[in-house]
Amino acid sequence: MFRQLRLVILLALLLAACRSQNRLQNVPIASGQIKIEIAEDGFYQVTLRDLDRAGLDIEQLDTQPIHLSQLGTAVPYLINNDSLIFYGQGPADRYTVTRPYILRVGETGETMPETAVSPQTDTPPPAHITRQQHFEQNILYEATIPTPNIDTADKWFWQTIPPQQKITIPFNLTHVSDGSGTLQIRLWGTSHDPTIENDHDLDILINNQKIDTIRWDGQIDHTATLTIPPGTLQNGENTLTLDNEVPGATFLDITQLDWFNITYNALPQADADQVLIQDANGPLTLTGFSDRPLVFDITNPDQPVRLTGYTYQQGQIQFTTTGPQTIVAIGPKGFRQPAALTPVRQSHWRDTTNQADFIIITTDELAPALKPLVTARQEEGLTVAVVPVAEIYDEFGFGAATPSSITRFLQYAWENWRSPAPKYVLLVGDATSDYRNYLDNAPRNIVPSPMVNVQFGGETVSDARMVDVTGNGRPDFALGRWPVDTPTAVAALVQRTLAYAQSQPINQAIFATDGTEAQFAAIAQTLQQQTHFDQTKTTLLNGAPAREVAAALSQNPWLATYIGHGSVERWGKDDVFTLDAVPELTPDAPPIVLQLTCLTGLFAHPELTSLSEAMLTHEKGPVLIIAATSLTLSLHQEPFAISLLNNLQDATYTRIGDAFQEAKLALDINNAGLREISDTYVLFGDPTAPIVRPES
Repeated sequence: MFRQLRLVILLALLLAACRSQNRLQNVPIASGQIKIEIAEDGFYQVTLRDLDRAGLDIEQLDTQPIHLSQLGTAVPYLINNDSLIFYGQGPADRYTVTRPYILRVGETGETMPETAVSPQTDTPPPAHITRQQHFEQNILYEATIPTPNIDTADKWFWQTIPPQQKITIPFNLTHVSDGSGTLQIRLWGTSHDPTIENDHDLDILINNQKIDTIRWDGQIDHTATLTIPPGTLQNGENTLTLDNEVPGATFLDITQLDWFNITYNALPQADADQVLIQDANGPLTLTGFSDRPLVFDITNPDQPVRLTGYTYQQGQIQFTTTGPQTIVAIGPKGFRQPAALTPVRQSHWRDTTNQADFIIITTDELAPALKPLVTARQEEGLTVAVVPVAEIYDEFGFGAATPSSITRFLQYAWENWRSPAPKYVLLVGDATSDYRNYLDNAPRNIVPSPMVNVQFGGETVSDARMVDVTGNGRPDFALGRWPVDTPTAVAALVQRTLAYAQSQPINQAIFATDGTEAQFAAIAQTLQQQTHFDQTKTTLLNGAPAREVAAALSQNPWLATYIGHGSVERWGKDDVFTLDAVPELTPDAPPIVLQLTCLTGLFAHPELTSLSEAMLTHEKGPVLIIAATSLTLSLHQEPFAISLLNNLQDATYTRIGDAFQEAKLALDINNAGLREISDTYVLFGDPTAPIVRPES
């Protein structure tokens, strides 16, 4: 008896240890709440053991009140064999990989209603059912494609179909019946010949059998629906061929494949222990289940209904629907599993007694490396709040890791915290425009940035829009970002930023210009005149090579401005300054760097490192950099530059964030071009950092 008691105690201790390992370490956890993350549509089963491992204290699911919700709205659920079963839907916006559902213990939720189906009639069931398969891969990103809603935009494509070529894509189907069906395919017309009507045409073949020819006109998306004749589809592997080899209306015909659906007649058999039937109407006999299935009506996926009263025998069910209905029958092995189960974070950010001058938004992993910066700013008299994004998501976004969750937090702090309201915000963490990580190279520590439409590049990221909490189209905080991904990188930036405050630059300002066009040197002269720079204290480098520019930046000037063409990785068409030149920077007092060019601040590119990021993270690089994430014109850059350069020379502005913010607020955002300057110019650096000017 004593040995049995010891064994029970030992097992209890081991269970407690396992549970503690699954809890988040050293972070506050909300009691009685779990976040269930869903990656795709379907019925999900979460067992009591799953919840226990995730850290939820609950003894029995069928005896304690529970509440399941998504974005604050109750979600119907079913308790079956001590498991939570519900219909989950994948993410609806572009910013998240999963959609979070919140399960709370101690609050009564909405149980799933039940309806009894009609028994089997004398009418024989159909020999086949309708099944649909969706095929999609997201490999190619096309930013310039216009979309009606930027937050739900799908700008990722599968494959390019070049002119005079064809592509063949294999796909698999199960339980094919008579080989007939329907193909729905979405394409984008990349090229356009205005002299030709219907300048896109593709022959569509399935299993080498021509189905039809698709024709459309222009640079638009086109969705075609084609009939697949009986005998075409086959069980197992099939092929879809998009043939652009056949001479068409125009020689230059380039299209992109987005996705395709195959809707086909299938045998009424379970696949992976489940069957989904669209437009079910009348008697049904479904076979192939591992054990007695559960049956649901998801005609309205937000309000699923459990169906009862069907007959079951040896893996087969029979019943009659009163359709048209969308029916799902699921055996014990057919339920999906959540992408993740995580405790909900507890926070105090809704406490209206909070007050902060300076908010730093970052991740749990990066936050500890910020302590020296926090201490330094507190010693200067600023109140500082370091806010983990995970707490923002759970408290202000119902668990959703989106830019809008961050906006709602900042809006709440702006409106409800004690005065004075927050003035400065620093985002510490990387970002990517590949929000769903299609390319499988996303940063580990992400503080996301929202997308905005822009005139020339289609769309780009805009931190400024994320901190517009009053809805007036302008940033409401002096904002900066450190787009870094490791604690080591954060610690280095903290050290270099604090060291910059003690540096002693010389009274010299550098103006580097792209020598391929005379207008850029002329703009430099205009800026110097409009901002009253002492001509004897400025150096103009017009069309200088990268090595000469690096040498000039290493002579400790207090300010450097570049004007000209640019791209993500370089200044100028003739390599005025490039990624390869960054290691040549060796100043003791790094300058403030203003870049009046395009794209050198595109920190969210999923595959490239921007020039601004490379300079910011180089051990001798500048710690205060201003650059754009988009393509903008000199016409619109110039008024922003005049305001900013004047502010940088004005001793009443002591912190870089104030000078940067006031230059943005001076812009007339009713002008679309100036609005893009406000949206897309980024301060790479701490907005509370001092402006270090030469003593003279």
